[in-house]
Amino acid sequence: MSILQITDLPHFDSSIESYEVHSYNPYNNSFRENDEIRIPIHQQDIYVLPSASSIYIEGQAKLFGKDGHPSKKPVTFTNNPVMYLFQDIRYEMNGIEIDRIKNSGITSTIKSYISFNEAESKVAALWGWNLNGFQSDGHFSVVVPLNKILGFAEDYNKIVINCKHELILNRSNSNLNSIILTDENVQLQIDIQRVQWRVPHIKVSDRERLTLLKHLERDKAIQMAFRNWDLYEYPLLPKTTKHSWSVKTASQLEKPRYVIFCLQTNRKSNKSKDSSVFDHCDVTNVTLFLNSQYYPYEPLGLKFSENKYSILYEMYVKFRQSYYSSPVDPLLDLKNFKEKAPLFIIDCSRQNDCLKTGPVDVRLEFECSTLIPDNTTAYCLIINDRLVEYKPLSNIVRRLS
Repeated sequence: MSILQITDLPHFDSSIESYEVHSYNPYNNSFRENDEIRIPIHQQDIYVLPSASSIYIEGQAKLFGKDGHPSKKPVTFTNNPVMYLFQDIRYEMNGIEIDRIKNSGITSTIKSYISFNEAESKVAALWGWNLNGFQSDGHFSVVVPLNKILGFAEDYNKIVINCKHELILNRSNSNLNSIILTDENVQLQIDIQRVQWRVPHIKVSDRERLTLLKHLERDKAIQMAFRNWDLYEYPLLPKTTKHSWSVKTASQLEKPRYVIFCLQTNRKSNKSKDSSVFDHCDVTNVTLFLNSQYYPYEPLGLKFSENKYSILYEMYVKFRQSYYSSPVDPLLDLKNFKEKAPLFIIDCSRQNDCLKTGPVDVRLEFECSTLIPDNTTAYCLIINDRLVEYKPLSNIVRRLS
């Protein structure tokens, strides 16, 4: 019928009058190791869109010889180097923590490997994403979208009204995970010179403003649902072929939806190794236990030495389709998956009724065909649901899960 309705008038959306990006600076001007960088937005009578905000960071990496003189060698950065400069990043509303990522370098690298396609990977060069790393004279200037590092910004794409906002970035205690140095005689220094939070301000039409003011006067709770990225670390695995790791006990509302397991051998704070690369360590099987339920249903039967890991790659390929309801379009091909990011992605988004009440014990069991190498660290990224509500007039913010 629509092709016959030739008298229909065109419709133009004029509900938003302007979209302006404002830059906010931190309280302090010190961005050294272990410093806390707080960037506040105190003004409350504005409509902001955190999901479209970004963090602007500029600085310089400097190399020095043992004699203390500057080195003229180019600086070799890892993939995603700027995120490794921060231990954790969190977002607060009215002083209440809404979302946080721990070990932001590892968390954002894992999430990007499984979420990006090739086109998104090219765009991610804005903040230093490069699968093969890159060299430069040491200067860097990056724009990191908040929706690539926080689940709240990725999932909740609505404006937030009448709230105080604060973004907190905690500097790492070491810069070694951001670079690759094969020369033992060269020392590194990374200076961050500027950090800004660039946040869109939305100006709406008079009609929309009246609607929002009426909602403000009623002080009705506004709910914000998103998926939280929660990273857990096992610093030094025992030298064995089979291990059981009790990761956490989750509440009823924080049940895992996706669990990503991966290993790194002798890469943490090792300046001669690429910290953005993960190792398969000859793992043959990984099983996730949620109380008595386990995933996947059948053993994986992997053997990396004989290139028998197609089932694992299929689990990786299907993540985007399950998580974003988007077409299958993986970033990594089969070879690069094995060499750069052999990630064990377990989809447990569909669960039976026995997990709907009471706490959930999250446990991982994994087996290897050879002994786990020395200095091997295990990471477990759990993606779960989170629900937050806020009352814009009384400034009450509550985390419901």
